[in-house]
This record gives sequence, C-alpha cells and structure tokens, in this order.
Amino acid sequence: MNGMVKIQGRAVGYNSILYQGKTVSCWKTSMQAAQKPEPLVLTQYEGKMIEVSGMLHGDLWNAGKVKLLPEEGIQTIKGRVVGFNLIQWQSEPSVSSRTIECFVHGRNEKRYVRLNLAEYMNQTVGVEGFLEGDTLYQARIVEVPGTTVDRDTDKEAKTLNDLLRIREANRQKIEAINGNLGTALGFKWTNNQQTDHPCVIIFVPQKLATWLVPEEQKAPELLDGPDGLWCLTDVVTGGKAQSLEEMDPLPPLSEENEIVVEELKSGRIGLIGGIQIAAFQNGIEMNQFAYVGTAGIAVRHNDRNTKGFLTNQHVADAPGRRIYHPWHFQYAIGRTYSTLEYSDDKSWYDNVIDEELSTVRCDCGYVELNDDLESYLQGGLHALGDVGPLLKIDANTMDIINQKVVSVGRTRGVQRGTIVGYAYEYHDADYSRYTDLLVIGEDGKAFSWKGDSGKVLVTDDGERRPVALLWGGWQERLREGQEQENWTYAIDLGKVLERLKLELL
Repeated sequence: MNGMVKIQGRAVGYNSILYQGKTVSCWKTSMQAAQKPEPLVLTQYEGKMIEVSGMLHGDLWNAGKVKLLPEEGIQTIKGRVVGFNLIQWQSEPSVSSRTIECFVHGRNEKRYVRLNLAEYMNQTVGVEGFLEGDTLYQARIVEVPGTTVDRDTDKEAKTLNDLLRIREANRQKIEAINGNLGTALGFKWTNNQQTDHPCVIIFVPQKLATWLVPEEQKAPELLDGPDGLWCLTDVVTGGKAQSLEEMDPLPPLSEENEIVVEELKSGRIGLIGGIQIAAFQNGIEMNQFAYVGTAGIAVRHNDRNTKGFLTNQHVADAPGRRIYHPWHFQYAIGRTYSTLEYSDDKSWYDNVIDEELSTVRCDCGYVELNDDLESYLQGGLHALGDVGPLLKIDANTMDIINQKVVSVGRTRGVQRGTIVGYAYEYHDADYSRYTDLLVIGEDGKAFSWKGDSGKVLVTDDGERRPVALLWGGWQERLREGQEQENWTYAIDLGKVLERLKLELL
C-alpha cells in the first residue's frame, strides 16, 4: 500500500499493534534511508483496541492520529474448528452451539478475506474480533492448542549449541518431513507471540491441516537429542516461486534511498563501505562477463599490513582478479588477494557438530587496494557513519536471535532487518549445506537484492557494531526444486575476519 491507510487492532507493545494476526510496529517518521526511526509510543493504549493512520509498508510509517475504539462488539470466542474459517461456539452452557464465520477484514472494508483455521481442524482454538450475529470481523487467533511436554525442563535446550546437537541427532527424521525447505535455530512462536523456548525451525512451502499429512511425514512437536537434551519444533511457511516472473515485486525505494544508491554508484563519495565495485567473471574483460557487487567495509590484513575491502567470494571472484569502482573499465582500485567460499562444519561450528559430506557457505573475499589509494580508504558505512567494535556471535547463548540490524548496499541502499535464525541447513542431493544467519527485512521480504552481495550488517542501535556479511538475497534459489526464498543469508563476520586474517579499520 502506497497511500495513507487506517489500521485497527489491539496495542500490544511500546509501539506495536496486532493487525490481521501480525505485529506491526508504528513509526512517526517516514521510511527513512539514513535516520533511526522515531517510534509512535502506544504504551498508554496497551491492551486496548485502537485505530492508527499511516503508510503501511510492512511496518506503519508516518504513523499518527491514534483513535481509541469502543470495546463493544469485541468478543473472544473459543470453540472447535469445523471448517476453513468456521468455529462451532457455545456462548453459554445452557445455549445451543452455533457456527461462527471468521473474517480478517472489517465489516465495511471493500475486500473479502477469510481467517484460515484449516491447520486446527477439529481442534479447539480461541479467536477474537467484532461479533455481529454469526459473523466475526477483524478476527485474529488468540489461543491455539498447546504442546504438552513430558520432559525434564532442566534438559531443555538453552543455547544455539544445544540446538545444533539436537538437530544433528534428528537429521533423518527432519528430512522425512514432506516438502521441507531446510531448518534453522531460533525461538518458538505461539499465538503470534515469541515464546522463550529455543527450538528447531522447520521451513515448509505450505502449512497443511495435520489430518492431510501422512503420519510418517508430519513434523514432530519436539526432538530428543544427546545426553537427555530436548527442544520444541516450530513449523514455518517459506516462499517458493517457480520463476522470476512469479516473484512478488520489490517494494519501491524511498526518495532518500534513491539518493543513497545513486551516491554509491557515482564514484564521488570516496572509498567507503557500501560503494559499488565491479569485476569480470573468470577475468574475461568483456561486457557479457561483467558483474557488480558491494564493497562491505574497510579492513586491514594482519600479515601483509595492507588495506582494502571485505566482500563476497562471488564478488571478488578469485585471487589476482582486477576490481573496479564505480564501473567496469573506469578505475581499477585494486585486486583480489584472498577468498574463501566453503568451510567444513566441524571447524566452523567449533567441533560442536561433525556431519559427513557437509559444508558451510562462508563466501568471503579480501580486495587489496592499490598502494596509492590506501590513504583515501574510510572506515564505517556510507549514509550510516562510523561503526563500533565487532559483535562476536556467542553460540553458547541465544543472544543473536532477534538482533536488529541495518546495512547499506549498492542496490537497495539502507535497509533494516532482524536476525531470525541461526545455522540454516538444507539437504541437497548427497550434501548438507549450512549458512550462518537468516535475516528478514522490516517489510517482511526485501532486505537485499542482486548487487547487494558483500554488504556488512551492523546492529541497528547507537553502537552500530558489525556482526555479519551478507552473501545471498531474497529469492535466492538454493535448493533444486525446493527453495527457501523469503530470507537474506549472512555469515558470522567474526569467523570471516579470522579466516581471512583481517581486522576492521
């Protein structure tokens, strides 16, 4: 939606409203490229139904004009699901039950969207909305059947490393799940709210009603691991486009981001993280072999005491490759010195796991600047400014999950997102593949696009601590026939710097 809209829902946080089953953050500012968003504070309305106007684009921007809605008509009904959007409800013990039809849209909205309850068929759920007769409008699920766990709570997974061990012990069971797109490690969500239960996230192209899935292909509710460890699972829907034409269009860039992108490609802002760099595949300097990427951030080589940029291996290509800025043939700024595309899982994950025929996509490269250009190299990121010290990922905690990040790349400019998964793994033919981080953009999709490869992610706070190196974007097609496509893929920056013998300037 590009115009002003009014959304109605229940205030559920500092600046959040629950709208159509999703938590939407409200910001007073526009979707700015280079400034930190200013929240619309809703704490005084927490737990109440409100209406907020603004520009809905994932989050609600230019948000304002908060209106408190009357609670009359809002009801929570609890009953057995008997159809796609139908609940059998008995309002009082002495009253006959009736079938309630549930819709996501409001009474007077010019659209028709049924609330999908199919996965809970014949189970009891709670739904809240505006009840008129036998119709529930602006309906949202507020209670679903819980998972009963008969396990020692002291043995529940508490860290990412615990989850790594449990997943490794259950690889065959996970691969048997119908159509799975891979797994990652994070927190379980229930009733549209994150719980404090670490879990193995199982991605599927489509969530089906449980009674449609053969018993041997169902996702288990929990997984047992070594030494009595256990964890819950969470089944999450992932995208799967058959062709580029079927992909959702990218959200348009803001005016501010259009300016940033133009600057990154211009060759007029200096040598700083985020600028466009160009090279030729296999060193064949002809137009049909030309490609571009992003210079992630300025670094120093510890052994050679030289300076340059960190980027991806698939941008740097190969040692000795000539790198240009801003475009091919315009100015050769240096050459690729070292690259690394894959690592074995055992060393990458510090001996916690050791899977046969398994590799980690670490996709990193060091571009060494020409000697006469080193003095022009700037630390930090264009449009974001200086950065703080490296944020090392500690897999003996769950701390990296839900980390807010911001980045700048030559295609999408400044983009904000959230790290939602760790150690994404998918099985391809005879090989198990890993990549460190899954990142989702603030609009739910496009944190990056082609040409943003090589950009560095920093924490979206006052410290701006570098944490990850992006290598793959939204709609990246990783797995033959079965792809997880709605995420950005990134690598643990600390491990990248260590293996390439680099340090941040």
